[in-house]
This record gives sequence, structure tokens and C-alpha cells, in this order.
Amino acid sequence: MTSANCNENPLSKASSYETLIKQLPVDVIDGLTKEPTAEGALGRNRDGYFHVRFQVDIAFLGSYAVRSNSDAALAKFILAAEYSFARQKPGGDFELVIPSNLVYLGQPANGDLSSGISFFTAALGQSLVLLQQSTWYKNRPADQLTTRLNNLTAKFQLGLTFLKTQVEILKQYDAEAPNRLLFDAVAFYSLGSCLNYAQAKAIGIEFIELALAQQNAAGFYTEGGGFDSSYNGVSIRLALALLGILSAQEPIYEKLRKSVGCSVQWQTSRILSSGEISLQGNIRVYPGGEQFLGQVKTIAWIDTLLAFYFTSTFSSDNSLLALAQKVQAFYN
Repeated sequence: MTSANCNENPLSKASSYETLIKQLPVDVIDGLTKEPTAEGALGRNRDGYFHVRFQVDIAFLGSYAVRSNSDAALAKFILAAEYSFARQKPGGDFELVIPSNLVYLGQPANGDLSSGISFFTAALGQSLVLLQQSTWYKNRPADQLTTRLNNLTAKFQLGLTFLKTQVEILKQYDAEAPNRLLFDAVAFYSLGSCLNYAQAKAIGIEFIELALAQQNAAGFYTEGGGFDSSYNGVSIRLALALLGILSAQEPIYEKLRKSVGCSVQWQTSRILSSGEISLQGNIRVYPGGEQFLGQVKTIAWIDTLLAFYFTSTFSSDNSLLALAQKVQAFYN
């Protein structure tokens, strides 16, 4: 990692992932949590199953359940997980059904599919860690909901076994996108932690190292050869989630803490006085920039919002909480 020119690290405290979620304002969680269909479909799958990648909002259902101690939200989280794994193939990967209006784009590359599965696994793994850390969940009596969730364990294991076969593809495909490397890190480390799978956790740490190796001296994580205020926010949010999941005794912990502290400081420099996240100079997300499924990508402001709220939990600096609130006010 290139040594970033940072001031004092804003991450002065430790925190569990549960604490990060529990300290989010209720209106933030409310605004991010989407209702699944009666089947459990989320995102682009609501109009008909497309791919498990589009079940990533499952993470917000898990967060809402723990933030609100809500059995109803837990039931929706489990329903969305059941829907997802009903589409798991015998080898551990997932079905792909391209909508008719997107057939013109052709078949996705293997790296696209593997990366999409990694995104979903990261969302799932974070949620399962959250439940494991949650005092509320641990004190719930065993019931039908816990039985349904436990019945998916073999499918979780199969998914992780498949993802392990994709490690080299992911390392190559995500090589110049630290945010995706951190998705991979969360996927392997969080689910490996839940399933007590040391090799998966070790793979997760490898992906953290690969992401940190691409930090610019200015603090941002280099995306495609430059900086990007949208994807840097994604990277920070994922790195902070990892700090809430990792044991502070892990050798990578302190290196990650220092790295993300530098990246937070750079990200604050991209916030305009209005609370808007500047796209000026971005290499990936800007008007007329990269596209996804035929649409120009827009700013991932939710990730920067969560990144600042998470940072404020790790920090004694009240200005970071104020910055989160400013970003929230602008985009709401």
C-alpha cells in the first residue's frame, strides 16, 4: 500500500458490526429497507427472477430486523434468503434468466456472474454475522423462523464452496476495482466466520490485502487508474463493515483501520457545502460515464451516507456525524 498522507486517524474507537447498525438513525434504516414480494424477490427480481445479484437488498432486511428487534422483518429476511437459494444450482452457483428487454446485451462474462454472486454473498454474510452478534437474536426462543434459517445452512456452505472455486477469476476480474475486491473480502470473511470456515476467512483477508494495495497516497482507493467519489464511498462502507466483523486481534485489523481512516479523510473532501457528493474528476461515475445494463451509473450516495454514519460510530469526531446528516439531507 502506498502510504497515504493522512492527518490523525478519525477511527479512534472499536465497534462491532451490530453497534454500527444499531446506531444508525431509524429513518435511515426505514428508507433503505425494501419490501420483498410474497415470494421473497427483491430489486430487479421483483418483475421476474433475473439473478441472485439483485437480492443484495437482503442486507437491509437483516439490518432492519436487528435495529428494530423485529420478528416481522426477520421473517422477510428469511423469505428473501429462501427465494434466493431456491434458484441455487447443484454446483452452488445460481440460475440466470436474462429479461427479454436486455437480451441484446448478450451473455454476461463468467467474471460478471461470479462477481454478482460475491455481491449477494457479502450481503448475506453481513446479515448472518449481524444476527450472530445481536443480543436480541441470540435471546430469541428457538422457533419456526430459526428453524427455517438453520435449514438453509447446507445451501450457504454449498454457495461458499462454489465461490471458493472462483477465487482466481475474481482476483483477475476485480483487480482494478478495490470496491469489488472488498465485496469479495466481505463475502468470504463474513460467511466463513458464520460457518466457522477458516480457509474462507483467510481468502477474505487476501482480498482485503489486494484492495489496500491500491490505495493512492492522497487516501482514495484507485479505481481503474484514477479516483471515483462514488466507488470510494462503497469501499469505505465495506471496509468499515469488515472492521465490525473482524477480530481486533487479526493482524490485518490495524492495517485496515489506518487505511480506511485515510480514505474517509479523502472522501470528506468530495462533499460540497450543500451535502452533494462531487463527481468532478471521477473516472467511473459521472454524467455520461460508465453504464450498467444499458443505463448510465448514478452516484452511490447511500454508501457514502452509511460510510459517514459508520465512521461516526468509530470516532469521537462529531463533525463526521454532521457530515452524514448533511449528505442525507441533500439526497432525501
